[in-house]
Amino acid sequence: MYVNQSQSIGGLAERPADIRRVDTVAPFRWLSVGFRNFKQAPVASTIYGFLFAAFSAGTTYLISEMPGFTVAFLTGLLLIGPVLAAGVYVAGRQQEAGERVSIGAALTLLRSRSTNLALFGVFLALIMAAWVRVSALLFALKFNTVTITTEGYMGVISGSGDPVALAYFILIGFALAAAVFVTSAIAIPMIVDRDCGPITAIQASARVVARNAAAMSVWAGLIVALTVVGILTLFVGMLVIFPVLGYATWHSYRETVG
Repeated sequence: MYVNQSQSIGGLAERPADIRRVDTVAPFRWLSVGFRNFKQAPVASTIYGFLFAAFSAGTTYLISEMPGFTVAFLTGLLLIGPVLAAGVYVAGRQQEAGERVSIGAALTLLRSRSTNLALFGVFLALIMAAWVRVSALLFALKFNTVTITTEGYMGVISGSGDPVALAYFILIGFALAAAVFVTSAIAIPMIVDRDCGPITAIQASARVVARNAAAMSVWAGLIVALTVVGILTLFVGMLVIFPVLGYATWHSYRETVG
């Protein structure tokens, strides 16, 4: 159901979306169709991939130069990623409608969804801000300083430091990742497609994950695995991986939300 923007802000006047159940192997099907979408529009798709790869490489450089801001830089990248992916969702929508993939048309559509996308961005920013503050507090308690060094990060990551601090770091990071995934698995594609409010999109996303726990767990694992591949290739792999994941996410939304 398509709604007017006046109805959609906050998602309070919208009827809950119909959530479909999918099989456990559905994520592999989404990836297959996503790769097909990439081949149908390689130029525009690669541009989106290049932008994300460039931001990722830039973030890595900044982390190496200013390790004290590692969490903040990674948080910024996690906020930029969905914004760039929104363009891929529009490309998937265009292909589905039999239209020519156009970045200009995508920007026009995204501008018309800017209010609800911005509100959802604020929601993500609040989660990320909480992570920045908690991680800084953990380091302050562990190293008795607010200045975070590369050695400090490596000590926590390698496990050579306090195991309790490492356990807290991992658990809080996992909780953050899980919260972001549950609330945003199909939220942005839904906002792009229907211009619904962020509350409606978040609720729908949580219901999709709850009803398709097995499939969405597989999907989360595939996203992590492919992201690691992109990192190991010095982000060159992201030229293809990022848009393919974006297209696949679009199809996950189309299959799970009626």
